[in-house]
Amino acid sequence: MFKKMLIGMSMGIVCMTVTIHAQTQMEMNADAYDAYMKADKELNLVYKQVMSALNEQEKASLKSAQKKWITRKESTCKKESADGGSMASMIRDNCLEEKTIQRTKELRAMLRGR
Repeated sequence: MFKKMLIGMSMGIVCMTVTIHAQTQMEMNADAYDAYMKADKELNLVYKQVMSALNEQEKASLKSAQKKWITRKESTCKKESADGGSMASMIRDNCLEEKTIQRTKELRAMLRGR
């Protein structure tokens, strides 16, 4: 009897935990967007730091490379999310966040190399 009660209580706790953490697709989309915006803000801070450490020719080169990177990032993530249905914006924003974090690491490496 005690064993059944303990198992029942454990199952109730598990169910409560799952319910507490359940999210709607709209909430998951919003969370993905917020995470991407946070990563983008960090990238912009690091980009400005790198730009301030470069001469004019290097700045022009980095600016051009950054524009190409943005175009490539957006195109890639759009393709990845094309068949995502209601999850499309979450898939896109997760992709954008991932690529933005990677680019931030690359920019930081440039900064360390100076």
